[in-house]
Amino acid sequence: MRGLILFLALSTLCLALPLSAAARRSATASDILADPQADPIARRQAFHRLCALDPDKADDFLRDPDIEIRLQAYYRLTKQKGAAALEQIATALDDESIEIRSMAVKFLVSLAKQNKEASELLARVAREESDVSVRQIADQALWPFHRETLRLSQDPDWDHTVTNIHSFELPGEDWSFKTDPQQQGHKKGWYETKFNDKNWAKIKQGYWEPQGYADYDGVAWYRIRFQMPEKMDSNAVELAFGAVDESAWVWLNGVFLGAHDIGPEGWNLPFNLDCREEVRWGEENLLVVRVLDTYTGGGIWKPISIEILK
Repeated sequence: MRGLILFLALSTLCLALPLSAAARRSATASDILADPQADPIARRQAFHRLCALDPDKADDFLRDPDIEIRLQAYYRLTKQKGAAALEQIATALDDESIEIRSMAVKFLVSLAKQNKEASELLARVAREESDVSVRQIADQALWPFHRETLRLSQDPDWDHTVTNIHSFELPGEDWSFKTDPQQQGHKKGWYETKFNDKNWAKIKQGYWEPQGYADYDGVAWYRIRFQMPEKMDSNAVELAFGAVDESAWVWLNGVFLGAHDIGPEGWNLPFNLDCREEVRWGEENLLVVRVLDTYTGGGIWKPISIEILK
């Protein structure tokens, strides 16, 4: 009997030893992590040791001052919890680190098709994110229109000088205009030729703020009809935009031509889009421009021209 008692005591002691060692390692790692002035490499190693012992500990470091630790904490969280981590991932969307926000948005993209909350968070990023690289991740996932345009002057098979044989400016006034704060216009077909915009406001080229939209930042749509001349002997037709503040997506006669979306720095840059296949010679044409402005002035503030090239 005494032998059995001794055996059980030794067995209990052997089982307890690894737990005690683990507890000591956990305490040591926690002590290192508790000191924000500790060596960053040591803190990161301590974080990995702690999470190896207790994966749930990652949740405690989502606001750690070290960006690398926060990034790893969010990464572990998404791997462990999947869609159940959405509440915490929503906080990552406000993190100061672009890398962390990018990681969070990519995670939302992976869930968006099956999860309504993830899709809604992704739409929020598309509306509110200030960094263009992060916003474009959301835009690419949500946006159904994609097209790479190649101008005649950029065509590697075209080895002649490109000459502008005729050009004319589109009207500067009488544009139909509507704000789209929820970014639903493309889903409602605002770019389509059959869409009725008779109840939209009228606006002229220039910033929209002094035209009754002083406090508005976000997406707005412009529509205008114009007459094309009879067909000319040409090799290409382009829409030439003087500048749009700050990003633009363009349709001609209901067909998506392309976008100018490089962020706030694109506010005063000209850009051209090829429309040789979409233009209707000798007929009325419809141009639709979706504009995104994130701060200060917004709108189509420089003239737009049709350029006929040969």
